[in-house]
Amino acid sequence: MRQFKMDFYDVVKKRRSFRIYKPEMPEMEKIERILEAARLAPTWANMQGVHYIIVQDSEKVKNIWSAVGQRKKFAEAPMFIVGIITEKRSGTNSNGQKYYPVDFGICFEHLILAATAEGLATCWIGWFNEDKVKKILEIPEEYRVMGLTPLGFPVKEKSEVKDRKPLEEIVHYEKF
Repeated sequence: MRQFKMDFYDVVKKRRSFRIYKPEMPEMEKIERILEAARLAPTWANMQGVHYIIVQDSEKVKNIWSAVGQRKKFAEAPMFIVGIITEKRSGTNSNGQKYYPVDFGICFEHLILAATAEGLATCWIGWFNEDKVKKILEIPEEYRVMGLTPLGFPVKEKSEVKDRKPLEEIVHYEKF
């Protein structure tokens, strides 16, 4: 397996949400490495229920943007990766909560971080018309579209780090 060029902590610090992309398509080798990182993510009982739809056809990319409904906020990216999962390929925790959103989140964040390590730009999108996306991509009814990301090269790098709460505000020992 290929070694990533960046230290893990550097990748985490470098990850940003990009809204402006260059028009050129990422190399298939990079896309495959990104998908491999997502494939290796842990899931409930190793059920591996997350699927990824690669959308590179320019007409379908435009249709996906239409389903996102935030066209004015984004400049065109050359492609999307759409993540889907079915509840049947996950579990339920001891509180009766479905675990498939957790499975999806773990896998998709692996994908996003791998894209960052490859020097590519992403923007995790959770605001979209799921029915439209399912129709555009012919996704079976039993699957949920949980998230999608444009994928491409950033027009310009983002170096600024958004303010984050200090650890003292969010970490608790032994009790809240």
